[in-house]
Amino acid sequence: MPILSVFGDISLPTQLVLSAPFIILLGIPHGAIDNVLYIRGASLKQTHFIAIYLLIIAINILLWVIFPVAAYVLFLVISAYHFGQSQFSHYFKTQKLVHQLTNLLWGVSILSALTLFNLTEMKTVMSDYSEFSVFNSVHHTSGLTVIFGISTLLTLGSLVWLTASKAITLEAFFMEVLILALIFLAFYLMPVIIGFTLYFVILHSFKVLGEEYRFLKLAKEVKSRVAFVKLLTPFSILSFFGMGVVFALIHFDILAMSYGYCLLIIISSITLPHVFVMNKFYKLLFKTNFYQ
Repeated sequence: MPILSVFGDISLPTQLVLSAPFIILLGIPHGAIDNVLYIRGASLKQTHFIAIYLLIIAINILLWVIFPVAAYVLFLVISAYHFGQSQFSHYFKTQKLVHQLTNLLWGVSILSALTLFNLTEMKTVMSDYSEFSVFNSVHHTSGLTVIFGISTLLTLGSLVWLTASKAITLEAFFMEVLILALIFLAFYLMPVIIGFTLYFVILHSFKVLGEEYRFLKLAKEVKSRVAFVKLLTPFSILSFFGMGVVFALIHFDILAMSYGYCLLIIISSITLPHVFVMNKFYKLLFKTNFYQ
């Protein structure tokens, strides 16, 4: 907040420069061991897993080419569920329908808040890059207001029901309401990329990395944090290299696309298989009584 008060409005490129190191060092690596997590306890070879993973990415890229709006909405929905699942993973020993609904509602609430509170900034970006104009129908003020209001009320209602049914404690209820309010405040006060990075790195990636590390340590697959970082490194570097190659193609006008739109497609394509992996990972945590 002191930085924002001194510098005032921060341009999108500057936001990306400030946020990129944190997303690169913590955001991307939290999905860099999907292969390790998924094949554990599964009768699937690593080569087959990687082939399926890449196939899902390829299908998602094709969807972006043919139906970009559908691909964008799909990305938002699966991201919403993934964020909610991560937020509440330590409360639920099973994934009943009410738990899954809470995951989705919570994620929709924060993503709609991020978009609604920064709509002017996002529309400015969209006006600068023609590719984003197709999403104007999704970023409609009245529609976003309704989605935000309904999803937030239903999220709070779901938390009340879970508290009343003793699925979560009263202390946990107030903590989750406080966290939700702080996320809304960050999204409202800060530029869109910086606000999202604060949430994504601190509340999401840190938590997932911690769960992955503790799980693999209990399974005796890693003995220390250093060993865990080494396990994260190969696919993290491969991801950075792949993005570098794609951005180079854009730079040399081989790929006719803006960096921002390309980054959106890349993140979406990586997220889709990652969500399936994490869903299986959380089921594995429930079976092993990881949170007891």
